[in-house]
Amino acid sequence: MTTVDQILFGWAERDHEGNAGVRPLAHSGLPTIDRWAKRLQYIWATQDGQGDGVEAAASLAHLVFDDEAAVLRKLPSRNPHGRGGATLTHVLVGAPHVIGPGLALGLHGWPGWREHEPDVTGSRLAPLDLAGLEDAARRGLADLRERVAGVPAEQLTALVARVLERPSEDFSVIARPDVALPMMTALLDITGPVSGRPWTFASRESTDKGNHQPRVVFLSARPPQSMYINRRNRVDVAEAAPDTDTARFAAQLVDLYQEAGHRALERLRPNGPIRTTDDVTAWRTSVPVVDGRIVDVRVGFDMYMDDDLLARLAARGALSSARDRLAGELRGRPAQWLVAALRRWHAHEPRTRRHPWLRHLLLREAVDACLAGQGPDALVEAVRDAGPPPSLVADSFHLQVPRAGLDLSRYEHQRLLVAALVFGLPADELDRVGLLAASPTDQLLDFVSRYAAHYPEASRLVLRHLADAGASRGTARLWYERGLLLGPVDRIAAGDRVKEVDCFRHLLLAAHGPQLRLDDAATLIERAGVRAPLGLFSAALELAADERTEQRIRYELSEQFLRDHGYPASAPRPGYRHRPGGPLLGRSPASPAPPTARSTPHPAEGPGTPAADPLPDTVRAPHGAVPVPPRQADRSPAAALGHPGTPDALPDGHGARRGRGGRPDVVNVLFVVVVLLCGAVGCALLAFLL
Repeated sequence: MTTVDQILFGWAERDHEGNAGVRPLAHSGLPTIDRWAKRLQYIWATQDGQGDGVEAAASLAHLVFDDEAAVLRKLPSRNPHGRGGATLTHVLVGAPHVIGPGLALGLHGWPGWREHEPDVTGSRLAPLDLAGLEDAARRGLADLRERVAGVPAEQLTALVARVLERPSEDFSVIARPDVALPMMTALLDITGPVSGRPWTFASRESTDKGNHQPRVVFLSARPPQSMYINRRNRVDVAEAAPDTDTARFAAQLVDLYQEAGHRALERLRPNGPIRTTDDVTAWRTSVPVVDGRIVDVRVGFDMYMDDDLLARLAARGALSSARDRLAGELRGRPAQWLVAALRRWHAHEPRTRRHPWLRHLLLREAVDACLAGQGPDALVEAVRDAGPPPSLVADSFHLQVPRAGLDLSRYEHQRLLVAALVFGLPADELDRVGLLAASPTDQLLDFVSRYAAHYPEASRLVLRHLADAGASRGTARLWYERGLLLGPVDRIAAGDRVKEVDCFRHLLLAAHGPQLRLDDAATLIERAGVRAPLGLFSAALELAADERTEQRIRYELSEQFLRDHGYPASAPRPGYRHRPGGPLLGRSPASPAPPTARSTPHPAEGPGTPAADPLPDTVRAPHGAVPVPPRQADRSPAAALGHPGTPDALPDGHGARRGRGGRPDVVNVLFVVVVLLCGAVGCALLAFLL
């Protein structure tokens, strides 16, 4: 554990040798205590507070000697002996690489500073843990950087301009005490560290005379004239900087710092330290300026928003070198910035045609952010409108899928899947083993109920995952509670008989397994009702376990065929139970309703089941997913069956057969005519014989 020593300086009365003055009152066993006593005996006995105007705030200072550095906090106080204007100085001592200017500035609000002198001279202090000091300094430095916003830009520019004109010299800055530490923080962030000549400072002093002064001394007022030869550069921040190239460069640096923070300056500074005016000139000529402000070319984000800068970077050949860096750094951009950039980089924009890889990077980052759950609704809409390539969406989607698969009962997993489908994820990407293995059955059925109209192929593959999981207890009940998903399957198939049978096959496999027994078939028929699609019974025939089950299904098919063509149901055959009350969810076969178009909900999807209720105009997608378009109207069972002679659908999207509530069917008319002719011929023969 690295430790830092501490010393407490204060006024001491005359000792046994008759010496009085400032000297160590307590320390932590520092071997070089005598050396520090000589260094601080006169220089740091502040004159502030002498007389009536006692300073209420402390002064912070940072000093570096050959092999030691220190941060000092000087507090005007009244010692126990009643001497006013004394200075209580708490000093932390360590190696120069340990106690740097950043640590010293960050400790301005450290709660461990001593506020009172010890009761007994020579008391022992404990060494301090460096890690704890560094944690406190990080918070304190962040606070000072926020306070820079309260410093007038012209005052900060005046200081930075003078320092850049003579970067190797010392400065005395006349400024208000309350802005001294924020200004010193900004100066350090803008100019950067300098090895061998660190940025030492003192935040509140009454004079800048003496030996071993820091590089920057803040004075609350201009000191009186004296015969002392002072070679320091005095800067009064209330006076505007001269209009020079360096001053204009300083103003641009200050604007960038106050707008983008210290990170932007760290990326913009040259690799080496700034020691001479030549270094400043080289720095000034190397940074790009757009509309009078500095832009960060090494990051390259501004080129997405500024076509002129983009053209200049392309002309210099700087774009290719920034590719790898941009790929990793775009993730840190705010969502609002990504939205604005996506709206500018449409697929048919000239900038996109010239630099397609830039748009690809932007889209990939935006898609990753949305699928990771970090994108707000505005970003999701912008990505959807941008139309990312399906392969890009698929790659990002599979990177986000957990190893155990998606669990649609979890909000973030359901949002991931829906957002990927909104962005154009190909449905075939869902045809992967184990993708939905962690999802409960009820969630898979609910997903199909909600999204069948909007993502039919994806919903069909979700049913395939349900079948792959095998039959489980309760699946049939969950399926029946949702009206056998007759409406969603109708929307998935969209008139395709093969898809219709395929969907019902998956549902039967999940509910009853690879063999459908007679009892299960009877229950299925009761649940399906008189208007069930033929695709359901076709799939049931494929899975019939024996001949009796197959005969039961075929009998129901013949009954439905007769009813569908307007004929009364046949009499019950031996061995088959007649249903006097009609099917559980359908009409009585003895008195079929007029064969008009089927309305929503599907007759088999009774009240109280999720699939029976009509979908709203927009699917209520999880948070962050863009509402999808309204569903298409249901088609009639007759149209889904695809019988020959089926007329076109009515304007509302439902099919209705002629001859059932309209004009008589031609076949029915011919049949009646033949019967009548046969009857007439029979009557004539009977009369002739008699």
